Formats: sequence, structure tokens, C-alpha cells
Amino acid sequence: METKLYTTDEVSAFIQEGRVMLLTGMESAIRKLPKGKWIGGTSPYFMDTVGKVNDDLIMVDDFTDIAKNICFDHFNEENIGNLFEHQFSNGFSVIVMPFDSPVHKSFATRALHDIPGMFENPLVGYISCCHLEDFGKAKTYSAFGIDGELSETNAVVLHVELNDGLVARAEIMNFDVIDETTPVIKFPVTSFVQSECTIDGKSANIVDYLLEYRKQRGQVVPLIAECGGALINRDIREIDEVNKTVSFFSPAEAGDEYRMSKPNGDYQQLFNEGLSQKSNVVACFSCTSYFGGGQFEGKSIKQNGVYAFGEIGYQLLNKTIVTLEVDKS
Repeated sequence: METKLYTTDEVSAFIQEGRVMLLTGMESAIRKLPKGKWIGGTSPYFMDTVGKVNDDLIMVDDFTDIAKNICFDHFNEENIGNLFEHQFSNGFSVIVMPFDSPVHKSFATRALHDIPGMFENPLVGYISCCHLEDFGKAKTYSAFGIDGELSETNAVVLHVELNDGLVARAEIMNFDVIDETTPVIKFPVTSFVQSECTIDGKSANIVDYLLEYRKQRGQVVPLIAECGGALINRDIREIDEVNKTVSFFSPAEAGDEYRMSKPNGDYQQLFNEGLSQKSNVVACFSCTSYFGGGQFEGKSIKQNGVYAFGEIGYQLLNKTIVTLEVDKS
């Protein structure tokens, strides 16, 4: 089935057929769907030939034809460490979490260090979102199709065992680059909120540095680090000048060497150039930072998918594209 936006009546028919799916739409649309073999979450932002904002349609990622076996589960902040207890030996997992929920925070800070089985199979997914103008006011949800429940607190997970002869990959693309003219920033702990740090090896406060950076450059950009050959952004959510803390949309990792990022040309062009080189994508997730900052609404997009408040490629990411790709082994 083609990954695209469908009406709730069309999606209901797919569910009745027993199709295995990830479904994304706004709360009012998802609540109309029957129970079945699906998980989902909320977002009004989509890649569907062009960038679209829509409250009534549902984005369908259909895994039926590649799935040999499936397993559904849901987790809270206390048991998220058991995320991979039921994963298959050859497959992938898809996860959706409500924004700012305790499980969102627990997963993000533990993913790289404290969740057994993390790198045995690809893990992809997203953090549910709402309209950007409603940020901080509207609720976001995950949805568990097995019982039809929407949740503000639970992560929902679909584990897929692939058909024989297939293998899955999770790939990320980050179009920012490291600004080598800026100093190296290191934090002593892994956290969404940071204060004390070292800057080029000297003790400092990150707020003081960012305020001076903004004064000189006119804006603050995400921090960026090279991790295992990949460039990882840590997008800044808020600078609290009173309490001298900075909050991020994904946790800055202890010991990683961060610098300031540097935009690298036209995001829409880079976005499409990167996606046009891919032919085996079965799911694609990206960040509302691209949709809003890049003004993607109405503009041509090479791959259909979902924009959200964070994308997951093993760990929680910001301002990247995550693709799940399935190849012949």
C-alpha cells in the first residue's frame, strides 16, 4: 500500500482487512478508527507529495506485506527499559510517544546507555505533536490500536519480524554542519536541561555562552556533535536567563563534544536531494523544525511521511530525517 494520507473511512477499511500499520493524524480523526493491528500518534504535519497541514486525514505506513510476525506493546516511564523484551531476531521496531510525557523523558535519557537490546534491530518512530501555534497548550497522544485507546502517558510499540530474505536499516540525515570556528562544549551529565559545562576545557555556564553567541550572531542555533560518524543536533527549546539553565528538545549527552551548528544551504533542496537517492523506504519521519523553519507547506517533497516534535532513530533526535529502509538480504 502506498504511504500517503487517507480518509478515516479508507483507513477503517484497511483496519478491517487486518493490515499492520502505523497511523498518524489528529486526535479527532484517530478516535474514529476501529480497533485493530495498528499503533499511532498525533500530528497535523505531513509529507504527502507536498508539505501539508491537515486535521482530518490519516497518514498510513503499512507493513503488512513485509511482516512475517508482529508483536504490540506499550510502556510507561517505569518499564520502558523492557522495550525490546519481545523484539524479533530479524526485524524492526516502531515507537510513538506523547510529547513531554514522563516516558518521553525516560526513554530519551536512557536510550543509549540503559535499555538492553537497543541496537539489535532498527528502532524508528516519533514524538507526537500538535499544531505549532498550540505548543505548550494542546495535548499530544499515542494510540494503541489493539484496544483503541489514546494515551497522554504511554509509549506504543510495534515489533515486526521481517519475511525471509529481507533486512531492515534505520538511516538518518542531518543537513547542518559543525561550525568549526566555535569552541567545544561538554556537559558532565546527560539531561534535557543543562547549566554548568566546560568550554574548550574551561568551566563555564552554557547560558552565558549562548547569550553572548546570540548577541554576536543575532540568533541561537542547535548544538551539534559527531557521534559514531553521524552528526547529531541538540535543538534548543528555551534559555532561562534567571535560573541560568538551557533546555533542549533532546538530551545533551554527557561527554559528547558539541559545537554550534551551521546551516548548510537550502533545506528543501537538501531534503529532497537526500530523499531522492532512496528507493526502499517504508517509513519516513522528520522534524517540525524543517516544516516551520524551512517553510515547507505546499512545497514538493520527494518522500511521504510525518513531521513531529522529535524523530527516533535508536535515540531521540532533532532536526533530522529518519528513514526505515528494507532491502533484500
